Amino acid sequence: MSENTGSKMFFSFLTGAALGAGLALLFAPQSGKETRKQIKDLSEKLSGEMKDEVEKISEKAKGLIEGAKDTFSKKTRI
Repeated sequence: MSENTGSKMFFSFLTGAALGAGLALLFAPQSGKETRKQIKDLSEKLSGEMKDEVEKISEKAKGLIEGAKDTFSKKTRI
């Protein structure tokens, strides 16, 4: 599986999880105040997870760029 496909699957999963959780919260038999708190907590959790994943992808991209630069500089020396 390519990195691009893995990233797409991860973001699709997060989107589905967020939508499912949001719908479950909206239809749950509880007060609006409790529902808003749960939505806020869930959005903070998902935001943190997405930031972590973006950082991982960014680090991988930096590594690929550095590898490409090294390969290019080696080929231009020859």
